[in-house]
Amino acid sequence: MYLVLLICLALGVLIYKKRILDARGTTLAVLMGVLIYLFAGLAWLVLLLCFLFLGFATTRYKYSYKKALNVSEPHGGRRKAINVIANGALPTVFAGLYYLSDGSTFFMAGYLASVATVTADTLSSELGVLSRRRPVLITTLKEVPHGTNGGVTFLGEIAGFGGALFIGVVAYALGMGPLTLCLTSSLVGGIIGFNFDSLLGATFERRGMLSNAGVNLLSSMAGGIFGAGAALYLVR
Repeated sequence: MYLVLLICLALGVLIYKKRILDARGTTLAVLMGVLIYLFAGLAWLVLLLCFLFLGFATTRYKYSYKKALNVSEPHGGRRKAINVIANGALPTVFAGLYYLSDGSTFFMAGYLASVATVTADTLSSELGVLSRRRPVLITTLKEVPHGTNGGVTFLGEIAGFGGALFIGVVAYALGMGPLTLCLTSSLVGGIIGFNFDSLLGATFERRGMLSNAGVNLLSSMAGGIFGAGAALYLVR
C-alpha cells in the first residue's frame, strides 16, 4: 500500500512538472489513482494512466498548428480539476462498485468502457481537428468550421476507434479479462460514448445548456453502461 502511494505521488509530481494537469487537477488525479488501486488493483490504475499520457500526447501533437486554427486546448493543453472529474469520475465509481460487488464482471466491463470512451473522445477531438476536410455536424451532416461542438470528421472517427481499440488491447495485456470481454466493452462503449459526446455537443453544449465537462461526464456514463451491457450479452 505504501509503495503504491509513493508511486502515485511520484507520478503526480511528474504529471504536474510536465504540465499535464494543474495543481488541483494533479491532487485529484492522485487521489483517484489511489482509490482505483485500493478498489481494484494495479492493472486498473495502469489502464487509466495509459489514457492520461496518451491523451496528453495527442493534445500536444501539432499544438502550434492547432493554436493557429484557434482549436487548441488552452494553457498549453494543461487540464484542470474539472477535466479530471469529467474524465475520471465514472472510472472511479465503476472501480468502487466492482469492489463492493466482490468482483462483478459488469462493473469491470463498465470501467473498461468508460476509460475507452474518454480515450476515444480525446483522440477523436485532438486528431480530428487536423483533418483537411471540414467537419460535419453530427445531427445535420452539414459542414461546420473546425472546433464546432458536435462536428465530426472521418479522421476523428478513425482516431476514436483506434483509441477504444487501444484500451481494449491494453486491458487484455494487463490481464483484466478475456480478449472478447475487453474488446467488446471497450469498442462498443468507446464508439457509442465518443459519438454520444458529439451528439450532446451538437444539441446541448452549442446552446450553452451543458459545459464541455458535463458532456464528457455524461458520455463516459453512456459509454460505460452500453459497453458493459454489450460485453455481458456477448460473453454470457
